[in-house]
Amino acid sequence: MKKLFFLLIITGTLAFSSFLAALDGTTLNFEKEMKSEFQRHNYKKVMQLYKDYISVHEGNFIPLSLRVFYSQALADTGDLDGAIKILQEVLSDWPVSMSLTRLQYDLANLLFMQGKKEEARSLYQKILVQNSKLQEISTKSRERLSQMKQVESKKKGLLSLQLLDIETSLEAGEVPEGSADLLKQIQEKNPGSPQAERGKVLLVKISEIRTEKSRALLDEARRLFDEEKKYDDVRELLDQIEKEYSDVAEIKSIEALRKEVKTKSGK
Repeated sequence: MKKLFFLLIITGTLAFSSFLAALDGTTLNFEKEMKSEFQRHNYKKVMQLYKDYISVHEGNFIPLSLRVFYSQALADTGDLDGAIKILQEVLSDWPVSMSLTRLQYDLANLLFMQGKKEEARSLYQKILVQNSKLQEISTKSRERLSQMKQVESKKKGLLSLQLLDIETSLEAGEVPEGSADLLKQIQEKNPGSPQAERGKVLLVKISEIRTEKSRALLDEARRLFDEEKKYDDVRELLDQIEKEYSDVAEIKSIEALRKEVKTKSGK
């Protein structure tokens, strides 16, 4: 998937917010740091940076890019309601001269993931009637509406709905708990079926997302080692990778970094 949902809109968002940031060096620095931490999947840091910025600029207009990063961080840490609220506020402040389509699509996916199917459907439909130049987003919205309709028209639509839920979450860069096991069960029980074939594609996607997140954590561990010399934090990240991403982790790189930490810290 795109690296994470919202990443495709960051360029356009930053183009607008950087205009504001040009008047404020502090804002520009926050924007750069939030983007950096966001790309490392360090969402707790992104959230803290946003709160730090708010505390200094209370009552002022908050650049759209910072709010988009914050919304993503909330979504990736499980606060979908918070992410939806922030993204809705961003949409209400979005310049009329810039396209809303990508933001609307990401919001529709969040609403879908949160079980607010009718609100999601309304946004997918709105994207279609806007005649957006973003053909990929329009196509995906049309496909999502079609899938929702198919699920609703079937008496035994639970499995199709589960697959749609998983697909939507993966597109948002999230791997639902237990989704890999469910997809494997579908393949075992219904080999060769359309659902099983769709499950294969989704399993590959799960592996890609997990690999990407594992590498991002490893990159952050390396940065902490090289730049900040925070060896305890490095160990903590390496432990997290081995615990949560053992199936996709770069074990040799982890072991090598552990040895470097031991050499530098003496323990």
